[in-house]
Amino acid sequence: MYDFIELQKKIAPEISVILEKRYSILLTIRYNQPIGRRGIANLLGETERWVRSELDTLRKLNLIIVQPSGMHVTEEGEEILSELSIYMEELKGLKKLSKRLEQMLGVKKVIIIPGDCEKRPEVLKEMGRRAFECIKEHINDHSIIAVTGGTSTMAVAENARKVDKKKITVVPATGGYSGRHATQANAVAEKLANNMNADYYPLYLPQNINKEMLDTMLADTNISKVIDLINRVDIFIFGLSNFEQIAEKRKLDSDLYNYLKSKGAFAEAFGHYFDKNGEVVHKSGSVGIKLEQCENISTVICIAGGLAKAEAIISINRGKKNILITDEKTGEQIYNIMRGE
Repeated sequence: MYDFIELQKKIAPEISVILEKRYSILLTIRYNQPIGRRGIANLLGETERWVRSELDTLRKLNLIIVQPSGMHVTEEGEEILSELSIYMEELKGLKKLSKRLEQMLGVKKVIIIPGDCEKRPEVLKEMGRRAFECIKEHINDHSIIAVTGGTSTMAVAENARKVDKKKITVVPATGGYSGRHATQANAVAEKLANNMNADYYPLYLPQNINKEMLDTMLADTNISKVIDLINRVDIFIFGLSNFEQIAEKRKLDSDLYNYLKSKGAFAEAFGHYFDKNGEVVHKSGSVGIKLEQCENISTVICIAGGLAKAEAIISINRGKKNILITDEKTGEQIYNIMRGE
């Protein structure tokens, strides 16, 4: 396919442009359906006139259907989208970039989704879909899946589907934090479990808790059962943030903020604060997945995108056996940073 695409770029470059724009339209409809023409134009930053022309073409090709409530992608359109996503990766050289990043980071696998997740919400949703497709390959009977909170992991949960395996269990990877309940670990785990038709066990336990109180609460069989499940996880899905992002999200008080800065805190994931070299400088609380535990978890998936997270992604994933899912712009940024080291 690569040779064909290179030939196409030289002899008919306009075809690649058309395909990329129609891919964006179909992807936008898929993740916002039912949606009207004006909504598509706003999301894509295009004129309604241009969008109308492209939608007419897609309708005639039976890739979308127009209903009073809005537009939907047809079954044939979904099939085309799946094939087109592979084509787009080749067109943009993302498979080559993935291989380069796998070598540079020393991770198990890198999957790069076309587009910019900071500018196009549907790109993050597509990252979530591809992440779940990857997860499905590693799920077995009696698998235990742990997931952290966040918008990236929620994108995975929203794209999850029933899996033909027995007794799958989903648990939150950490206790609770202050912030949006809708994307906390319990909410993400519940959504993931519901969409997979899996068992779900919540962890209603604050992340920051002193040892005396923790010992008391662990006497509760419901809590101790979840902790036991977390200790036996075989699939772990997590997102991450750079330090400034997580300080704002968690509204860290000035004393803790200054302490972490003095320690060189650079990035955060599942309650661990890392420095630029990927060393843990602080652990928030004592409940949830431990860093040392990750070495024994068979499948660890990091899903993260956004230029501001590029260095954090490097810090946390370098030298780990993780599978990384990110977007095109972030992948390029990671490559540029590491090439300059």
